[in-house]
Amino acid sequence: MVALSSWGIILLLTSLISTGIAFSSTASTAPSQQRRSDLPPPPCPRSNPSDDIFRNIRQSWPVEVQNWLRETGILRSMEDALILVGIPTLCKEHPDSPWDFFHLSTSSAFLNPDDATRVQSKLTKIQYGSNKMQFIDLIEPTSTSADGVVAFVHGGAWGSGQPWMYRLVALPFLKMNKAVAIVGYRTHPDADVNGQVADIGTSLNTLKSQRPDLLDDDGTIEALIGHSSGAHLGLLHVLESAKKSVQQQLDMTLIKKFYAVSGVYCISSHFEYEKGRGVDQVSALRVACGPHEKFEENSPAYRLECIQASGKEECGLVDGAADSVVVLDDHVPLLTFIHGIDDNIVQYTQCCDMVDAIHS
Repeated sequence: MVALSSWGIILLLTSLISTGIAFSSTASTAPSQQRRSDLPPPPCPRSNPSDDIFRNIRQSWPVEVQNWLRETGILRSMEDALILVGIPTLCKEHPDSPWDFFHLSTSSAFLNPDDATRVQSKLTKIQYGSNKMQFIDLIEPTSTSADGVVAFVHGGAWGSGQPWMYRLVALPFLKMNKAVAIVGYRTHPDADVNGQVADIGTSLNTLKSQRPDLLDDDGTIEALIGHSSGAHLGLLHVLESAKKSVQQQLDMTLIKKFYAVSGVYCISSHFEYEKGRGVDQVSALRVACGPHEKFEENSPAYRLECIQASGKEECGLVDGAADSVVVLDDHVPLLTFIHGIDDNIVQYTQCCDMVDAIHS
């Protein structure tokens, strides 16, 4: 594990996808067990000065007001608007980013076709549900036919985020001649974690049915990438699809590889971390993934442990089949977990614990 910027993580992902490198769920050793002792302690909950405003709100505003802001969607609108605050820093670090964003947000017909420094692309919106948030931003190269498609599920603590904020993610993949599907989904208060996972499944099936020309020869999406809470949702989708494949004895695998970036895999431990940060009342975690007694059930680490411990029929995941672990492995895509050790929003220990669960 290394400390990476967001852009560095995307560049690393393009390298992994192009080379096919991944930690498989069937690997015999656990990298986290081998290296955890060599890592520094994770950042403490109060190490991020950007959280000061939320800590002040938590201490000075009535809890009822904080909950009202979250449940009415006002807080979601505020958080989405805050993305604009980061634009000056983005432009300073990546001077071409404004033009790149404009390029990705318009049809190639409006761009200079003689500009050889940029990949010509087009943006298509694919609606897969009645809610305004249930759509895909599909960005694909236009100079040649795309060589596969990569799907991206954004984060936002289950309660914020929109596909347009992540269009720059498509750039390095377009240069690899890949189409990029940025998945929008209902965030809290419009849907809880189960509704969000269902949205991901519906969006991918819609992409498959409407754009089969973008799939690999075996009819699969080349990679699904999830970031932060999007990694949590994406992994739940992967496990749910694998469970259905085993139960129905059908191959329902649609994803060839899954990449989880800075994800949350144990809800209860992350909730305690959010309490330490002072954001637990304004964060959508405790309601989108809750109530509290549902935290374990909605944690990918626990669901995977249930699958691997085939005798745990009470989890409702494997129906007690003795060979379920072996069968299940045939329906899980290659898994890669990436996390920066300096991450003070989601501790890197989430990644270590998830990998430990895979190899337990």
